Amino acid sequence: MILNILGARGPYPAKGEPTSGYLLMTKEANILIECGSGVLTRLLNFISFDDISFIICSHLHADHTSDLGVLRYYLASRGKEIDLYIPSEPKEEYNLIRKGVYRVKEIENNMEIEIGNLSIKFLEGQHPYKSFAVRIEENGKVFGFSGDTGFKEELIEFFKEADLLLLNAAYTDKEVEKIEPEKRFHLSPKQAAEIAKKANAKLLVLTHLKPECNEKEHLMSAKEVFENIVLGTNMEVIEF
Repeated sequence: MILNILGARGPYPAKGEPTSGYLLMTKEANILIECGSGVLTRLLNFISFDDISFIICSHLHADHTSDLGVLRYYLASRGKEIDLYIPSEPKEEYNLIRKGVYRVKEIENNMEIEIGNLSIKFLEGQHPYKSFAVRIEENGKVFGFSGDTGFKEELIEFFKEADLLLLNAAYTDKEVEKIEPEKRFHLSPKQAAEIAKKANAKLLVLTHLKPECNEKEHLMSAKEVFENIVLGTNMEVIEF
């Protein structure tokens, strides 16, 4: 598998850096995971729009979906349609996205699908919008992505033995301590590292970083818990 990081910022872009977007290239498919602001122009560094096999969006916040509206223009101009896996809530955003070129497949908690040699599983996270983590397996390789979520024990088992684990780390460790547990809608670096360690992941990639965050502190804090970590904002291509 190859992960191309198209954007790793949230909830808004940094200069020259899009919000959430990742291209997972497997032997079976080219999977666009998240389609946030500015993602499509980066995608063209790797493949054409025609080469996208299908799209998964963990949830319907705009920093994860805004370029879907732009991609619609391209697909419509060529009479094309594409499978899009998204949650069905909130209804207003869902109804806006599903019009036209997208063959929408609604994500549900604990949903499992098979596409060729790919096994794809979903787990609901903790977020104001319904949001899902995703686990993708192909020929013994495992990719895991948290979407936007706070810490949940279930994530550890869900991501067991992941070769690459892509986790949001929008909070600092100090920030997360000040928020009531049920209102923690993102992870901190140490929380992400704890999940990676307990899941026995091989590599952790921290993403969804705020433009103003201190990236050095983020990385150093996470490495106190789990050593094999990189920042999504510093990487472009990871083969695993």
